[in-house]
Amino acid sequence: MKRLIILACMLIGILHLVGCEDFLEVPAPKDQIDIDKVFNDDKMATSALMQVYTDLRNNGFLCGSRGGTGFLLACYTDELEATTTQMPDFRVFYLGNVNATNSGAGLLWKNTYKQIYMLNNIIEGVDKSEVISEKTKNQLKGEAIALRGILHFYLTQTFAEIPYVFTTDFRWNTTIGKQSVSQVMQNAIDDLLIAEQLLNEEITSFEKVRINKYAVKGFLARMYLYAENWNEAQKYALDVITHSGTSLAALDQVFLKESTSTLWQLKPDAEGKNTYEAEAHIFISEPAPQAKLQNALIASFEPNDLRKELWVKTVGTGNSAHAFKYKQRGATANSLEYSKIIRLEEMYLITAEAAAYNNDWNLCNSMLNSLRSRAGLSELEILDKTVALAKIKQERRVELFCEFGHRFYDLKRYSLLSELTLVKPNWQNYFQNLPIPEAELLLNPNLKPQNNGY
Repeated sequence: MKRLIILACMLIGILHLVGCEDFLEVPAPKDQIDIDKVFNDDKMATSALMQVYTDLRNNGFLCGSRGGTGFLLACYTDELEATTTQMPDFRVFYLGNVNATNSGAGLLWKNTYKQIYMLNNIIEGVDKSEVISEKTKNQLKGEAIALRGILHFYLTQTFAEIPYVFTTDFRWNTTIGKQSVSQVMQNAIDDLLIAEQLLNEEITSFEKVRINKYAVKGFLARMYLYAENWNEAQKYALDVITHSGTSLAALDQVFLKESTSTLWQLKPDAEGKNTYEAEAHIFISEPAPQAKLQNALIASFEPNDLRKELWVKTVGTGNSAHAFKYKQRGATANSLEYSKIIRLEEMYLITAEAAAYNNDWNLCNSMLNSLRSRAGLSELEILDKTVALAKIKQERRVELFCEFGHRFYDLKRYSLLSELTLVKPNWQNYFQNLPIPEAELLLNPNLKPQNNGY
């Protein structure tokens, strides 16, 4: 086992060195022999993929730290107020000072394409291997292709037109150009549809720390919703609700590692550790040292909403509050909380929204009322699309706050980002897309033009 871990780590080290080169200036691989060794054994190949999950937890869009989307985009919108007097990346986002040379947006781009390179290397290595079992091939390839699609989805929703990278071929990658958002979305959906076929119904990990068939279906539901394909969004979300073996968790259990509503989560790097989210959000005294919840978010909860009682914590005199979804800021005897990447509650919201567009009021009301009853709120009986969509937007705001940029992406797809001027007077329309890092534009002119406004 020690040898497997060492070789897998060698692979990831190689991929990190290659992937950390500025994107689209990747040199020809020098260590292909070592990489090939990893794909001569089921366990070593699996260990290599597990190292990618580790990188997803620590860097990029799915990281729960202050450098991940959950924190950065919460500061960018109307969820978090950066209180520090210093100028870390999240305060730059809060102030609306993001530009093409800032490290925050640049790291999201660079780390994510590094991860995509690592995933493509695994896909290619598994395909070429003549000794890995067919079952393991399908499993690893399915997971890697799904993750590739998900990462491109986040990239295009954040930066707009981007390259969709299918290969590790450095000659191709040095000349690649951008695709439209609709093209990227279709490629991401296609990747997830392939993954859906490769992955079996069995949950690979009982802790759901590896992406599985129903997590893939959950992301397909989200992508189809963003693409305004209401029928497919509803179909996939209902499939997850009906067949995934998950159930709505009590509000005080949603973010525990054993939560019944988890579709996919990332675990800490050692037993006894908990989440980056808790470290990023929780503070114990005023003034808030880094960031606090904005008053606009706190005021958006309806009276008696138990989510406010259980997921928001006021500190000191009550003038400051932090997200309290994750409660374990420090170490515990055993890890109690894992980072939730996608959960069942979102499937209820997706189904409700798709049903509203399809004028299926029984289904729409049923989905909304399941979440509202769980939060101690009265049930609704909606028969109007405008009213329904307003309620769905409200439910999404209070259910998914500070989770991986949901608020930003929702406002963007609803064309409501201009509402942020109420709390951010300097908000500009072009803020809807982050800038492509200037270093990448200099290395590859095919990435031009820069996004509007930068």
